[in-house]
Amino acid sequence: MPRKPDPTLKPAIVRKVADHLRDTKLADVSVRSLGRVLGTSAYPIVYHFGSRDALVDAVVDHLTEPVAGATLSPEADESGLADYLVAVYGGLDDPKRSLAVRLAFELGAVESLDGRDRERTFHRQQTDAIGGWCTAHGVGRAEAGRAARRAVLAARGAQWGAIVDPDRTDVDPTLRAIARELAAGLRSAAA
Repeated sequence: MPRKPDPTLKPAIVRKVADHLRDTKLADVSVRSLGRVLGTSAYPIVYHFGSRDALVDAVVDHLTEPVAGATLSPEADESGLADYLVAVYGGLDDPKRSLAVRLAFELGAVESLDGRDRERTFHRQQTDAIGGWCTAHGVGRAEAGRAARRAVLAARGAQWGAIVDPDRTDVDPTLRAIARELAAGLRSAAA
């Protein structure tokens, strides 16, 4: 009779691989190299995850778990919008959050080449949420969509800047400024 898998092994693999990826780019990671990092063969990775990409996705899911629960109520005020932007795009002074953002950028840069759309879906979800907020604050759908796209791109740009310039990890004030500018622009458009 085969032995049942250890339920603690999969989360332990995710944590150990996350630690390894802090100083390793994804292009240098294979199932075999991750097996060496874990002190084992590639078998546990393939058994639990199926592939390197599935393991990396599990690591990103693990690291972005706190962000996954962030929601933006269309009725929220400017402060609520700012808090949402910080929850989704900020907090990069936390090494785990910074790693999650770096991995998301690395994965997003090549995902259209391999048929995946994780980052594109995330991008659309954020644009839709902020667009809904803009519409609820009195702006027509077309203008709300444009304003939301600009805000999401600005927030992503702030993230990217922090990834390429590790001395500037505090993007939260920039994200709050994006919220202020968006709210001010909506007030002008509605007037």
